[in-house]
Amino acid sequence: MISKQPTGQCRLHNVQFYNLLPRAIVCSAINSSQTKLAIARDDGTIEIWNLSHAPFLEKTITGGDGVSVEGLAWAGTGRLFSVSLAGSLIEWDLSPGDHPRVKQTLLVTGNAAWCVDVSRDWRLLAVGTEGGYINVYRLDNDELTYERILDKQEGRIVCCRFDWTGDFLVTGSADAVRVWDVRNGHAVHKMTTGRQDRKQETTVWAVSVLKDFTIVSVDSRGRMMLFDGHLGTVLETMVVSKADLLCLEVDVEENKVYVAGVEPIIRIYSRLSREAGAPTRFIRSAYRRVHTHDIKTLASFGNKSIISGGLDGTLVITTFSSHLRVDKYLPLLQSPAAVVATKSRTVLLKYINYLEVWTLAPSANSAGLQSNGGNKILQIRSKNDEHILCATISPNGRWIVYSNETTIRLLRYDHNPTEPAKSRLQRVRNLPEQFGVSYRVDFTHDSNGFFLYARNGTINYFACTTGDEFFDHKQSIEGSRWLSEVIHLSAVSQCGHYLVCADVASAIVVFERSKTANQNKTGKWKRSISLPRYRLPPTALAIQPGRTRLAVAFADHKLFVYDFDEFQFLFSTYVQLDGPDWGSPGHPIGGIVFDPRYDSSLILQNESYILSVRFGEMATVEREEEAQQADHSKRLKSGEQRGAESANEGNQSKYTLKAVRKGARLVSISWLEEDELVAIEANALSLVEHLPAAFRKKAYAKM
Repeated sequence: MISKQPTGQCRLHNVQFYNLLPRAIVCSAINSSQTKLAIARDDGTIEIWNLSHAPFLEKTITGGDGVSVEGLAWAGTGRLFSVSLAGSLIEWDLSPGDHPRVKQTLLVTGNAAWCVDVSRDWRLLAVGTEGGYINVYRLDNDELTYERILDKQEGRIVCCRFDWTGDFLVTGSADAVRVWDVRNGHAVHKMTTGRQDRKQETTVWAVSVLKDFTIVSVDSRGRMMLFDGHLGTVLETMVVSKADLLCLEVDVEENKVYVAGVEPIIRIYSRLSREAGAPTRFIRSAYRRVHTHDIKTLASFGNKSIISGGLDGTLVITTFSSHLRVDKYLPLLQSPAAVVATKSRTVLLKYINYLEVWTLAPSANSAGLQSNGGNKILQIRSKNDEHILCATISPNGRWIVYSNETTIRLLRYDHNPTEPAKSRLQRVRNLPEQFGVSYRVDFTHDSNGFFLYARNGTINYFACTTGDEFFDHKQSIEGSRWLSEVIHLSAVSQCGHYLVCADVASAIVVFERSKTANQNKTGKWKRSISLPRYRLPPTALAIQPGRTRLAVAFADHKLFVYDFDEFQFLFSTYVQLDGPDWGSPGHPIGGIVFDPRYDSSLILQNESYILSVRFGEMATVEREEEAQQADHSKRLKSGEQRGAESANEGNQSKYTLKAVRKGARLVSISWLEEDELVAIEANALSLVEHLPAAFRKKAYAKM
């Protein structure tokens, strides 16, 4: 049944005061076997991205003040290593079911560590340092043990790379590229680069080694050089840029070399010949300008994609297929980065080390289709400016919970809208011991309870006991029994009787609170049902208000609606986001909300569009009405999409898709009231105004 005829209009709060900063990407490493990408930002944060289909941020390792990450490397199927200017080599524990944490830390010889690399057989790990030492470690039986230190050289070692056998190591430093025999610790060859100015040394910023032992290097003169690793001779020198070249990458088949640096252009060099005995030569074939500032890292993914990042903080994936596709991912924080308090009409915005609370325009002022009002009423800085893991605000706007790596806080905020100076913010103390550091938190819709997601997979439930003044621990749910990985998506039903959790291993579990005879006493939470596991991880989920329907979107844009009370799928399809009017297939569906005005309507959000999906009988009726007004081609041209279904499928796969609004830098969407939608965007100006001046090259005879 369709309870209401669609009108297609609602009030939209367009929140554009989320002032994110451009956190630069300094290095990256890719794990092809697990399709995982690790990137490090200039604030010490390490992000783990899932590249299985549409890339999305899977896990975050928070940084801190004075924390640096200068190099990243993967080993085995999931061991991640990083080095820092503090002279430490850190192995990170990314084991399933646990939040990322430090597994072990080793101090290297030679002060600050600048680079790290792992041999292709995952047998050895090398670290280059400021003092000119190369520390070699052995990777055996999931352990990290010291092997040896190679001969000391003068000056710091900026970059290093193992050859394909793992017996030789190539390093780059000031004015030279060296080849080391790892077995005896001595340098075999030293190839000098030369200088552009005899008083200024040339820094070799990156090196790579091909299968035939051809060495490729880029340096501060803007030149790319090719060396013969067997003989230690220069094969070719090419002038690429007038500024420093900071990074290079070779594709899997070694047919292309990608180079980039201070000049924000990715230049592509193609191999001339692969015949046996023919010299290794590359010629410039194309270039791509996908960044605005310095490019600091490149990573090759598959045969047709190159991943780049740099000073502007944007992660860019360029795909060279039948047509060029460029997907850009903003430096957003781990979701949820923004939480809307529906009853108090406020929104909590999460930043690196502080929180902001803003008011939304009142309903009476929203006579048009859009409303931009809002005032900042509160700002909270974390203790010792530590990076914030998670934060949320209760629907009534009275309670705020945030956690960092060492502490967690529950704050009570009494807002006085008429006299803001009399508003009070105080910390709630003497909480139960289960109130500990968490990486995710959810409030119930009545604001009388909340869930804390601990690192070990335990979900702790707290509820009010004496009025609304104190929260007591009610139950610990052992979520790790059914969820093998870290919970990265969760939702609480409006009635407060259901909790849905999903992890990155595609497990989706519904927990239900049992009913009690005493209405004033809450029942215990227990697992109700586990949904069928899909082959890809989910990227968004939502529970329909007043119903037991769950909507889930996955990384390949698969979308379904499941009734977990009747144990049946109501709708299932692949949303086709492959046209200019629907965003890019490279971006995941990042948010879902049910439209409370209709029984069978969803609002979807990716980074560029807000989309409306109507399915089932509602989609059939809507298509019949549209067919009476315009033919199929006219509807496609106007942007009111097609309902895509197979000829042999029934009503369960029918849907219509409409673009509600196009908006770049979308962070999240939330339904506020019966006909009000809140769309939160990252402020475009804040992402560029704090950046330094970009590289400029004077064009001859142009002013």
